[in-house]
Amino acid sequence: MDRFDIAEELKKIRSREADVSSTTLLKTDTLRVVLMALKSGAQLHEHHADGRLVLQVLDGEIEFKAENAKQVLKAGMIVSVEAKTLHSVRAPSEAVLLLTIAWPQPDPSKTDTHRNIGYR
Repeated sequence: MDRFDIAEELKKIRSREADVSSTTLLKTDTLRVVLMALKSGAQLHEHHADGRLVLQVLDGEIEFKAENAKQVLKAGMIVSVEAKTLHSVRAPSEAVLLLTIAWPQPDPSKTDTHRNIGYR
């Protein structure tokens, strides 16, 4: 079982000087959970994830662009997009996000792999 104190983790990442600070709370072959703090005006330029993502706004508000649409998401809202979907994020004010990425299943014919690099 894994357990995380979001308030404590948030204190650590908010103390950094960067416009976007994050910490990976959980990292497995098939799942990533990342806590992010964005300062007012911060942006995550267009990019994609190799797995389906779920983005939950814990505090503040963001503008989320994907699939030729822009959505304003406020605290308590969640958005999800398929793997490899180009998307971007802008924080008009300070925001806290919880990002979950469900990575594709690893190739069962390989062992000790990381992104399909390993031993057979």
